[in-house]
Amino acid sequence: MNKLFNKRRSQHFLLLLRYWRLVFNDHFVIALFFLFGALAYGYSQLLPQLSPNQWRTRWVLVIWFTLIPQLGRLATLIKRPDPVFLLPQVSAIRHYLSSAKLYSLILGEIITVVGTFIALPFALTTEKLGTGAIVAIFLTAVVTKADWLHLTHKAITQRWGHQHRRTVLEYWANPLLAALATWLINPFVGLGVAVLLYIAVCCYYRDLDLDWRLAVQSEQDRMYSVYRFFNLFTDVPSVQGKTRRRHWADGVVNWLSIPNHPWSYLYARAFVRSTEVSGIIGRLTVLGMVIVFLLPAGWLNTVMVALFIYLIATQLMPLYDQYQANVFTHIYPVASGQQQEDFKQLLAKVTAVEAFLVALASVGWQLNWSQLLLNLVIAIIEVAILTRFYFSVRVKKLVK
Repeated sequence: MNKLFNKRRSQHFLLLLRYWRLVFNDHFVIALFFLFGALAYGYSQLLPQLSPNQWRTRWVLVIWFTLIPQLGRLATLIKRPDPVFLLPQVSAIRHYLSSAKLYSLILGEIITVVGTFIALPFALTTEKLGTGAIVAIFLTAVVTKADWLHLTHKAITQRWGHQHRRTVLEYWANPLLAALATWLINPFVGLGVAVLLYIAVCCYYRDLDLDWRLAVQSEQDRMYSVYRFFNLFTDVPSVQGKTRRRHWADGVVNWLSIPNHPWSYLYARAFVRSTEVSGIIGRLTVLGMVIVFLLPAGWLNTVMVALFIYLIATQLMPLYDQYQANVFTHIYPVASGQQQEDFKQLLAKVTAVEAFLVALASVGWQLNWSQLLLNLVIAIIEVAILTRFYFSVRVKKLVK
């Protein structure tokens, strides 16, 4: 069973690696570099403004350490045919689940430690913490995550698997109790509460015979959430979208398209109907608006505005050759250069709207109107450069 899990884990890594290579392309890596840099800079600018021993900051820490254990689910890697072929291996399947739980625990604890490190500067700024208290905080987070993973194991067993509401309550209640004791009383008390809860969970939930139906469904749900993340960046066959009539989009299509221009109409409808293109542009716009809104005014704010405008415009480029494989588009009685002109018009309209929204959000929570004006001017210049020069070169390369 250990060999079986190791084989499936290797196959799982290869599958993830194939999608990771598509997600983390050059443009996205550069965007992440600036994104994390901007968040780190904003975080560092926020810390000096905090006052020690405030009840609000303690509740922020309570919420944070309640959310951290929710990341990193139990990865059993169980497949749909397993209830048939592995059913005789009743005793051996326990070793398989032990390997799966250890694998999930390692990954989950890494996420937990990273999340604790992120919150540590905030905690040291607002609370008086010694070395022992810091160690206790890390141990509390680690034990709480182990407690949470044991509950996920319990949720796919025959005896306890059907108590869904109780399990969901425990997912949130146990980390919340440990976080409340840590930040409202004392970190050492929080460690004691976390250890007691973990011992109680392990002692009470001991009958852990696997429910194959629940195990298969749980693993399918976990992988579907992973595929949905990948589907934000590339096409994943396992995630199928739904087609439905959107009457509100008629006005958008009419605004994006030019009358008596077939290519303009095709591109406008493709942009509105394609969840891959319009979806990722919408999410990038919202993400960019949130980041520039939270960043303090300065050169980094302007850089982030320019970066997100470039990323949004770049995501539109795959739309150009969407109809190249359709033979009927090549017999349209239109000039050959009309396709490029219509596509550039769509690029200009969409990019201008998204750039305006991102630049508008850069006013920030401090309502810095001078920063907003500067970013609007830069956004106008960048949109003009992208649509008239940069993408003309890109389109010519695609034609060749």
